[in-house]
Amino acid sequence: MKPMMSRRRLLAAAAGAAGAAALAACGETQIVEVERIVTQEVPVEKVVTREVAVEVEKIVTREVEKVVQVQAPQQEVSFIRYVSNHTSGPRAKANQWALERFAQIQPNIHVRFEPAGRLNDILGVQFAAGTAPDTTLSSQSLFLHFQEGDNWLEVTELLDKHGLVREDYYFVPDDYTDNKVDHSFPPPQVMNGPQFGMPFQVAISGFVGNITLAEESGVELPQSENSWTWADWTEMDSKITNPDTDSYGTWARNDYEFQYMPQMYSNGLAKPFNDALTKAMYDLPEVHEALQYIVDKVFLHETSPPAELTKELGGEFGNPFAAGKIGIWPSGRVYSTGYAIPRIKDRFRWTLMPEVIVRDGMPPGHGWNDQANMVTATARKNGTEEASSLFVLFMAGEEVSERVGIDRGHMPAHRNSIGKPTSIAPPPEGMQWLKVYADRPDTRHLYTFNEWPAWNQQIRPLTAKAFVGETTVAEALEGVQEQSARLLRNYTGPKPFVSSPVYP
Repeated sequence: MKPMMSRRRLLAAAAGAAGAAALAACGETQIVEVERIVTQEVPVEKVVTREVAVEVEKIVTREVEKVVQVQAPQQEVSFIRYVSNHTSGPRAKANQWALERFAQIQPNIHVRFEPAGRLNDILGVQFAAGTAPDTTLSSQSLFLHFQEGDNWLEVTELLDKHGLVREDYYFVPDDYTDNKVDHSFPPPQVMNGPQFGMPFQVAISGFVGNITLAEESGVELPQSENSWTWADWTEMDSKITNPDTDSYGTWARNDYEFQYMPQMYSNGLAKPFNDALTKAMYDLPEVHEALQYIVDKVFLHETSPPAELTKELGGEFGNPFAAGKIGIWPSGRVYSTGYAIPRIKDRFRWTLMPEVIVRDGMPPGHGWNDQANMVTATARKNGTEEASSLFVLFMAGEEVSERVGIDRGHMPAHRNSIGKPTSIAPPPEGMQWLKVYADRPDTRHLYTFNEWPAWNQQIRPLTAKAFVGETTVAEALEGVQEQSARLLRNYTGPKPFVSSPVYP
């Protein structure tokens, strides 16, 4: 049995026959191309670019100041004792200011100020008893006298550590530095040698003049260098002296350091002793001439009040110059004008003056000294070496010296302070001369030695006799020579050092 054709196949065959009949009707046979589309799946790699957001970690460094309170290490507190006789007047003012200022800038160093009277007396007792202070005011002779024992403490390295500039200061040898009893002339100008303290209370000789009294007498006081001589001085004294008003041209007195010795220096004396320290030099003609010139003002010219009248002339003002009775006064008042200002007030005009010239071509002579602030061996025992050295350095420094120049109880030790406007402002006028005096390279110190205080005490009464008329000048100086020879004959202390021979 033949299988039956399905409906689908039947329809397809009919469609094919119809197509063939149609072609036959056209009278030709055609080849019909049939496009056979075959779909084939071929694997193709397709690159698709796709933007994808990716998180990128960005590290930003930001410095943030973080304040952390950390307890500062506790500074060690030091307690030091300071002995000084600056207890009244302008010196006390400057001293009090300095102590308060030091407490501000060094709060960890407590200074106990111990006022003293005569340092010569108190220091010897304290050193002997082992009760000396850490720091003390001293002097050139005291430094040498107590240097033999273990009394002073060397602080050279500590001062260097704290910035000491030695050229900044006026210098007196063997005052707080060990210079082997330096008796050189001219003396050294720059601080040198092992150091036990710092300069402080400087004193120097010079001239003050009463402008008002001089002008009333028809005298114009010298105002420039090299402008007057001994002869000019004598003439001015004569014009100013007036018995009717108890006024005198000058005030001649037994003042070793600030009056007659500077005139001896101006007349050619180099120093008071020979190089070997075996004799004094008061047998030289320049010494006799100078002392005679001063004493003659009392007895020959009568242009200076005699010694017995000075107290009466001074009256309530303390001395004849402050009372307005003296025209020209060679003295140490130039370095301590702060004591005279409240006494004189505005009663008369007064001034510092240039120095008198004695010999042509020879510079005027000056005497000066310095009372230094010292560090003692007690500081080593107490462990206050550094605190004590800081204190004496501060007291000598520019800031305190500037204050000293205001109060004017003594001369500033620091070179930068002495010429400042506050230091030269009137009254009195002419304060600029103080710096001129101090800057001279041949200013003489005391040329001390271990027994100098005893020597000074022995010769003062001898020269005093000449000023009161008990002896002649020649007799007084002969007595000084003899007494000096006796003392120096028995002197067993260190012999002086001299850089070059002066009086061999």
